[in-house]
Amino acid sequence: MALVGYRSFAGSIYHYREYLIQSIARDLRKKYKRATLGYLWSMLNPLLMLAVLTIVFSNLLPKVEDYAIYLFSALIGWQYFSQTVSESLNSIRGNLKIIEQVPIPKYMFTISIAASGLVNVLLTLIALIIVAVVVGRPLPLTCLLLPVMFLPLFFMTLAVSLLFSAANVFFEDVKHLNNVVMRAWYFLTPILYGPEMMPEHLVKWLQLNPMFYPVNFLRDIIYDGVIPDIGLYMIVLTMSIVCLGFSLWSYRKLDDKFLYFV
Repeated sequence: MALVGYRSFAGSIYHYREYLIQSIARDLRKKYKRATLGYLWSMLNPLLMLAVLTIVFSNLLPKVEDYAIYLFSALIGWQYFSQTVSESLNSIRGNLKIIEQVPIPKYMFTISIAASGLVNVLLTLIALIIVAVVVGRPLPLTCLLLPVMFLPLFFMTLAVSLLFSAANVFFEDVKHLNNVVMRAWYFLTPILYGPEMMPEHLVKWLQLNPMFYPVNFLRDIIYDGVIPDIGLYMIVLTMSIVCLGFSLWSYRKLDDKFLYFV
């Protein structure tokens, strides 16, 4: 049954691929439409945040060599996750006219947002290279594994985005709750700190966080220059796909009721 659902999901993406490409382009144009610097904000935003966090936390936390790279390697994944989830909240309400006119699966709008976010990730990587040059720390060859290590994060991001966007149709308070949830989730994810800085008994609880391992995988290949344990990676990837399957199942259960609440 689950396999049929995944096939239907993949089939929809292929069938509506042309529309999806147009939707991604539209999302990218709309994001910085009135911004003077345009897509440069995709690099400037993480750089400005990185500067502030590095100045503050590099002095508060135990000494970490090249803390800016240490922080940035995890921040890349978190920013993609949090921004995609937040932008997806209005994916149904904001596309109501299209939904009424075109018989397209509603989750395509969320997929479009998640896919367009990957373009921002590429621009953020340029900022990472700039930081690496400034601090004099060459990026390791393991960075070439970034697309592979990003897969669990992408699937988990899409899973959470689908659930939050569906919930926001019925309860507009989700939009406000999202800010609180994301802020708490941020501090429960090893971004500012690493698992090695935390007590072992606390790490066991933090590992229940769905973002714990995806963020650590990125830090492993970007900062430490090591390849994560393949067995662990496959477990996390499988769990992220299972979560996406659950989100799709839940989304379809609610799909027919969306128009009654928007």
